[in-house]
Amino acid sequence: MKAVLPGWEVIKIPERGTADLLNQSLRSYDEAFFLTLHGGDILRPEFMEQLQAWSQELQDGDGGIVIQPRLSFTMRTQNATQDCAVLWRTSAVLTGTCPGFAGRNLLPFDPLVLYDQYIRIRHAYRWKMVSTDDYIPARAYPEQPARNPELEASELMPIIQRCRTLEEERPEALFSPVISVVICTYNNADYLPWAVRSVMAQTDPVWELLIIDDGSTDATPAYLDTLQGDPRIRCYRQQRNEGKAACLNAALQRVRGKWLLELDADDWLAPESLVRLSEVALYSEDSGVIYADHYEWTERRSGELVFRGVKKPPEALSRQWLLEEGPALAPRMFRVGLLIKHNGWSTTVPKGGRLYEDIELLARLALEETMRYLPLPLYHRRIRSGSMTRMHERLYKPWSRSISAEIR
Repeated sequence: MKAVLPGWEVIKIPERGTADLLNQSLRSYDEAFFLTLHGGDILRPEFMEQLQAWSQELQDGDGGIVIQPRLSFTMRTQNATQDCAVLWRTSAVLTGTCPGFAGRNLLPFDPLVLYDQYIRIRHAYRWKMVSTDDYIPARAYPEQPARNPELEASELMPIIQRCRTLEEERPEALFSPVISVVICTYNNADYLPWAVRSVMAQTDPVWELLIIDDGSTDATPAYLDTLQGDPRIRCYRQQRNEGKAACLNAALQRVRGKWLLELDADDWLAPESLVRLSEVALYSEDSGVIYADHYEWTERRSGELVFRGVKKPPEALSRQWLLEEGPALAPRMFRVGLLIKHNGWSTTVPKGGRLYEDIELLARLALEETMRYLPLPLYHRRIRSGSMTRMHERLYKPWSRSISAEIR
């Protein structure tokens, strides 16, 4: 790079905290364009001359140039910025409703920061697409490992693409949804926006989202204020922290859908989750609960997510198995009428519904209600070291014994 682009300032950005470091670098940047490359990319001597020629052809309505290796130029997939060098128009990056690059609260994986920005700019500007033999991406070498797992790209890119589009084209009227998605959150401002984006990006647009803020003291209320423009999203705030069961019951009183789907604030839905669950619900008149498989991710202290595979629950759930195993059943969707019949989530059990409220409810329902299993991974579960369940694992066995005595 130093030989091919003499005089250019080179800033090395690690793949941790990518957006924050990019935004920090741009605060004092006063040039019209900047170039991003990936570690391991190679530039040949002729690249500089080509870049100057392409730049001179740019018009005011162009957001920048996507520079692809010639061999892949005919394969213009939505993976555009992952294997490409990009010349960005600085003003296009720093303007709009969300100026700058999206942080970790909007994207769980740092390597997708550039792709997210590429999609946002695409709604307001044109992209100039070029190819050259003088740019060789790191991925051209077989021994170079892929930056992201295949699942990460295939699952997250549709969410980014659809969500960015829908942010620009918000609906004008409310719908009568089949499914009401409910997020109960407490001090999860660093995770909540991505969960919301996964709902907004659903292939089935007929949904409503209820967010119950359980007295958060972080930036959650400020973020919820930004969602007021979408009539499908309704936000409510508990005056004090009351626990998960109380929040879910507050949502149950307000939902308009026939089914209630729980979504934890630090998890997210696969793009086709609602359409698949709606299809099953249509033919499950005798069922009170629908559940499916999920992808599992472990979050390291650095914030990196490590894929742990697809988790499959049993096709039949018994009260005994639920209480003995204490499984993480996600996604789980309940018929609203059935929840009302059973008085929702209990706040009188041990721990007051702040812990294991899902297991308690499922164990009660397993005694008399039909539960339908859908063998598809439709949910992404993030396991954090600081989660309530992780911090109180030792409490589960005594809690389970006391619940077993109550539910017979």
